[in-house]
Amino acid sequence: MQVLRNPHLPGGGGLAVHLGRLIEVREATEAGGGYEKFGFSPAPVVRRRRESPRVVSLYLKAGHMRTPDPGQFVMVWPPGAEEVPMSVSGFFGGLLRISVARAGPTTSEMHSLDRGDILLLRGPFGRGFSLSGKRFLLVGGGYGAAPLIYAARRISERGGRGTYMEGAGTADELLFLREARALGMRVLVSTEDGSAGFRGMITDLLPEVLSSDRFDRVLTCGPEGMMYEVVKECLMRGIAVQASLERHMKCGFGICGSCVLDPVGARVCVDGPVFDGPVLMATEFGKWKRDECGCRVRV
Repeated sequence: MQVLRNPHLPGGGGLAVHLGRLIEVREATEAGGGYEKFGFSPAPVVRRRRESPRVVSLYLKAGHMRTPDPGQFVMVWPPGAEEVPMSVSGFFGGLLRISVARAGPTTSEMHSLDRGDILLLRGPFGRGFSLSGKRFLLVGGGYGAAPLIYAARRISERGGRGTYMEGAGTADELLFLREARALGMRVLVSTEDGSAGFRGMITDLLPEVLSSDRFDRVLTCGPEGMMYEVVKECLMRGIAVQASLERHMKCGFGICGSCVLDPVGARVCVDGPVFDGPVLMATEFGKWKRDECGCRVRV
């Protein structure tokens, strides 16, 4: 057992993090077949939908795939380009939805795809969100909304209630608001330029929302600085919180180590990408990460 103390936890922190708990997560993932999925399966594009100037959703025929848990990811390979990890933003009876933000050559290539084009898939991989409880707060930033809208759908299907908070630079960048409302979610938004909702950062709204309602669990995904503030605020209030992390991933099943969280050695692709708040605050989450070459860089 490694004891890691953190001042952001209630009561000053004396948190004992069992690294064995992460091993249990790894064993559960491996038992579920995560390491067996080295091969790719072809997935034709059956629908393409533009969500924002930077984000396109692709609906892929993936009848071979088991139903992903909200928060899990798939490895996507456009033939002739680089393989990349993608969050699942929906799964509809064998139809997989991924929502692709244009960020480089591979995602630009994916933006050019249309009905009938083929992507190659592996997965799903990783640990998803825990959806135990009835009342949820979902806090997203930018394209971090993708796994949260999938979680919102699963929460709604199970009879749960939720508040869907999303922040973006401008109104055009807000994602899945109509879908969230259709699922019965209360929707709160912020934009940095004031073009929709509250003017400012979504984390500026968070204390008021947490004080005005009771939540069994908070789920967050987005820029790491934003998630750090969400996790810190929730832990100070004694509220269960989970965050979905983005890291450089090369394999997707725990071999290459490029996505490791220091100093506990947790691998985002296997032990995450979703982590409980106390585990994250015992790492360099929100401060340091590793770049594509494996060097530590500031978040």
